[in-house]
Amino acid sequence: MTANDKYDFDPRKVLAAIGEDRHVLAFPARQTISAQGDAADSVFYVVKGKVRLTAVSKIGKQATLGILSEGEFFGEGGLAGQPYAWGLQPQ
Repeated sequence: MTANDKYDFDPRKVLAAIGEDRHVLAFPARQTISAQGDAADSVFYVVKGKVRLTAVSKIGKQATLGILSEGEFFGEGGLAGQPYAWGLQPQ
């Protein structure tokens, strides 16, 4: 085992283990997947495309915090009962 072996992660194994609770969803570009503060009841995996993470300030200004690409997960805070910390939109 090399030092990098402990970081090997195969999302296909995780997704296969989920079984019947797994759903494949397609979102059109710019459609809101979730809004900042929404109850997080799902974990998502980006199969194709990109997802923009946004936040809205107290005065209503929206900022892009990052872009998620294929192979990335988001919404995992919901596993700990946390709401979505940002808005999410496909690009």
